[in-house]
Amino acid sequence: MATLLPPPKRRKLYHGVPEPEPKPETPVPNIVVQFINNEDGKDLAPAVTLPADLSREQLETLLNKLSGSDDPVPFSFHVSVPGASEGEDVTATAPPTRIVIANSLNQDVLLNTKYRMTTEDVFVVHCSPQAVFKVRPATRCSSTLTGHSSAILCASFSPTGQMLATGSGDTNVRLWDLDTETPSHVLSGHRGWVLCVEWEARERKLASGGHDGQVRIWDPKSGKVIGDAMKGHTKWITSLAWEPIHINAANPRVASSSKDGTIRVWSMTNRRTEYTLGGHTASVNLVRWGGALPSGVLYTASSDRTVRIWEAAKGRCLHILKDHAHWVTTLTLNTDFVLRTGPYDHTGKQPSSDEEAQAWAMERYRKLASQHSELMI
Repeated sequence: MATLLPPPKRRKLYHGVPEPEPKPETPVPNIVVQFINNEDGKDLAPAVTLPADLSREQLETLLNKLSGSDDPVPFSFHVSVPGASEGEDVTATAPPTRIVIANSLNQDVLLNTKYRMTTEDVFVVHCSPQAVFKVRPATRCSSTLTGHSSAILCASFSPTGQMLATGSGDTNVRLWDLDTETPSHVLSGHRGWVLCVEWEARERKLASGGHDGQVRIWDPKSGKVIGDAMKGHTKWITSLAWEPIHINAANPRVASSSKDGTIRVWSMTNRRTEYTLGGHTASVNLVRWGGALPSGVLYTASSDRTVRIWEAAKGRCLHILKDHAHWVTTLTLNTDFVLRTGPYDHTGKQPSSDEEAQAWAMERYRKLASQHSELMI
């Protein structure tokens, strides 16, 4: 059977315009490249002769093959060229210029007339290994925690990470043991949806706020309520915040914000309101207790488009931030994690007393605050 050839390609018509001459291909020179470690200056591979137009990705692939690495490592490359540029005295002693290789050695160095590098030079390429982030895909669910009979409206991990508290529309708070992934306690008492839950930083108490306008304090170990419900808000609770442990480790207070536009600070000694913060003209959507010494500050976000900062000792308003054009529904602090976890860190150490817990929490907070002062977003 005869082979059928494809029809000839149609010739491009220029309609009277002279056909443009094809651009001559620019010859690419070969250069000698020496890869060295940017940290210690040691050779990563023997010197090789390469085309100057190899891309950065091709240089990375070549270096991994020359070094015999089974697991490819990403690198960043740069070349140090003499500091004197075109028109300057070649004998001038200027510091070298660091050129990052973003495209190729030919485009970034050779074709740039500012640098005195030619194909006769040995290109010493400094290689810096980059961090490799390997994330395994989530192929299965490790556990499903079932028990609530209505939608889950809030959740909070304990400071040690061993417990989880969830609040639901079924009016219950549930505690879960994350080591065994089993339910621990069911906390019943609210007469409406549970809208927020918050752990004390020593993990001795759990506060919950509901649609019934009440704040309840629970013992996570026994699952029993501590005292009566704390009443005072005329509408539902929107947020809770505990006083940081490095300020008050023995008996920290708790602050609650509400749809009624007020913030209340509760004493755990007599379970009464120490003071009420008024000033917002709409719902207070969030409250955060900052760690600034000596007594901390309260940050509140409201639907009246303002953020207010309060002195936690006496409840005096310090600042009113008014630049938002709509509701302020959330805010966060750069110290949130340290304040929430208190004396606990990755080492798993347990403080033996309130004084020791306060000292550990103070050390963690000051270490962070010494690098960056407390910031609010």
